[in-house]
Amino acid sequence: MNTKNDGTDADGFEKATTVEPVAPTHAISKPNVKQTPIEVFKSEFALKQYKTIENYLNGNKEKAQKFASSVIQSVNRIPALLECDRNSVFDAFVTCAQLNLFPSNASGEAYVLPYKGKAQFQLGYQGLITLLARTGVTITTSIVREKDHFEYEEGLEPKLVHKPDVMSPDRGKAIGVYAIATLQNGTKQFKVMNATEILKFKEFSQAKASSYSPWNSNDPEMWMWRKTVIKQLAKTLSKNEDINKALEEDNKDSIISQYQLNASSPAVGGANHKIVPLNELGNE
Repeated sequence: MNTKNDGTDADGFEKATTVEPVAPTHAISKPNVKQTPIEVFKSEFALKQYKTIENYLNGNKEKAQKFASSVIQSVNRIPALLECDRNSVFDAFVTCAQLNLFPSNASGEAYVLPYKGKAQFQLGYQGLITLLARTGVTITTSIVREKDHFEYEEGLEPKLVHKPDVMSPDRGKAIGVYAIATLQNGTKQFKVMNATEILKFKEFSQAKASSYSPWNSNDPEMWMWRKTVIKQLAKTLSKNEDINKALEEDNKDSIISQYQLNASSPAVGGANHKIVPLNELGNE
């Protein structure tokens, strides 16, 4: 396996070499030797969950080893997970495996975070992109800043124009974000949200005050803004079982259902728009 010097391998995952591979044959504890909490977790994970993980990864033993290493590294990085209900921790990591998403900061696909004594699955920005890509949908996003040239129109001829001055040392603060979905037939759909609308969704997060919440992490690329607008756009896209499950699990952190918000609600920004290729006009 090719490796890079930044702590990740060629696929962008954290190097598995820093953690001894987790497999049932390596997990049996030695009698009369006191194990550390992380060693106990490794043993329990290997004995109770490793085979399940391998099955969800289609029996790919190398991938299962890499996944297991990501699990241990996640717990090493967030020791509070060791204090959470153990079944909730296992369930959250199994959800990652079911969706074929790696729980890793390097991949950005999924996370397992502690909240009030239990572990929660958290869908990452890149994980949402990955799931949609598996259905043939390509997603692009961009942050709009106050000094950018930005035009947005609704109606019969929706319009989206964004001309950022990328060479400027100061484009101003972030004031909005948009996502564009390109479908397999070339059709494009987009969603625009302003800063106020985005931050409303932070308020819906039950873990918004937690230091582990991605809303409170160092986020210069504003991944949570991007993820939020993609989730709203995804409401109008065709979704498979994996995407529906990922969104359902991710929304367990949110109290948003109490507010009965949907894609047309004022709290989630303007309407989604569909752009039809010229060669398909008149064929709808």
